[in-house]
Amino acid sequence: MTAIELLKNWVHVAGIDNAALDKSGRVCAFIFDNRLPVSIEAPAYSDDLFIVVEITPVGTGEVRRKRLEAAMQLNAYALETRGAVLGWDTVGERITLTYRTTAETTSAEQLDNMIGNIVEIADHLQPSLVMEQECARQEQVNNSMNLNLQAIQP
Repeated sequence: MTAIELLKNWVHVAGIDNAALDKSGRVCAFIFDNRLPVSIEAPAYSDDLFIVVEITPVGTGEVRRKRLEAAMQLNAYALETRGAVLGWDTVGERITLTYRTTAETTSAEQLDNMIGNIVEIADHLQPSLVMEQECARQEQVNNSMNLNLQAIQP
């Protein structure tokens, strides 16, 4: 089975509306639980399917450094990610959880289980990567810096 056939079979098995597919039929995108954007991609150049879950924006400054550092620590030995990979999408400026599977040896039911597993992992990892306290501190620093560096008229 090709990657695009597997994707279409999974869409049918999962009961997802065909409107979730892009024009080429190679990408299915949806939002899980109104929080996690998920896409399943069957690129034309590959016989594999890619499951991608957006975790959080990368952010700026110290928060960015801490998020990327935390993501790389979670990737260590792939224990926390169950074989998926946390990565930095430089175009979208976000941290993603990605999993690659070979279409030839995967059924629609197996793909459904994989997607459920990856979304569960993303849901579990998201709080540790969002870093709400660090973001609030960074926002406070940013706001204070603007007040302290205002120009004055002599």
